Amino acid sequence: METKPCGHLPMREKPQPGDKLILIPVYVTPVEILERSLMSPPKYLYQVVIVDGYNGKATLVDEKKITLDMDFVPEAEEMEYLDLKVSPMVAKELAECGAVPSDYRNWKKVIRNRRVSVTEGSIKLAWRVYAVRGKEMLDTFTGETIKSAGLAGMLFN
Repeated sequence: METKPCGHLPMREKPQPGDKLILIPVYVTPVEILERSLMSPPKYLYQVVIVDGYNGKATLVDEKKITLDMDFVPEAEEMEYLDLKVSPMVAKELAECGAVPSDYRNWKKVIRNRRVSVTEGSIKLAWRVYAVRGKEMLDTFTGETIKSAGLAGMLFN
């Protein structure tokens, strides 16, 4: 597995000139899920879990595959690169846990459960780009805007 991020997550909204960019390393982890339930037949799902390489936060994305953008290179006067603090083995375990939503845990796992499989060779390391505009922060991957600086600080700690 690569030790340096290569490419970045696709952007729903591109950064504008004058934005300060914060680039965070993320593990893009495709997962295979066998979902079983008492009320329905088994399903086999393909999804992607994005594991933040800085703080370990796992996000389940309801897509079969995410194609990294290798062509567009974000440019800005101010760019901050956060360090990679999560190892690939820990990222794999976090992806397995992140692929199981909270409604599949606790006593409900008797009714519905998920078995998750991650292939280590399919994990890719990329950049997730955040654009800071004044007091707002934009996640370019999802297009969501965070309006509170305190909330943005919680993302990275």
